Amino acid sequence: MPQIEWTALPARVKEHLLDRVRIRAIDAKDIAALLAWINTKPELPEGPWCKDIGTFKLAGHGAIPSTFLEKEQPGFGQQI
Repeated sequence: MPQIEWTALPARVKEHLLDRVRIRAIDAKDIAALLAWINTKPELPEGPWCKDIGTFKLAGHGAIPSTFLEKEQPGFGQQI
């Protein structure tokens, strides 16, 4: 199973994620919760997935995170 590739993201994906952090007003506490989860080196499904962090969701496909969703937005793929 793949593990999240946070440091090797394509430039366009990084830009999109940073843009979503600004738009969704994700604060430092939320980012700390995300980093704590990433530091556990979670194994991810090969296909689409969604992780509920609490005040937001992170969605991705395989090892690549693709976007931040608001808590109310529906996730897609396997819930992890």
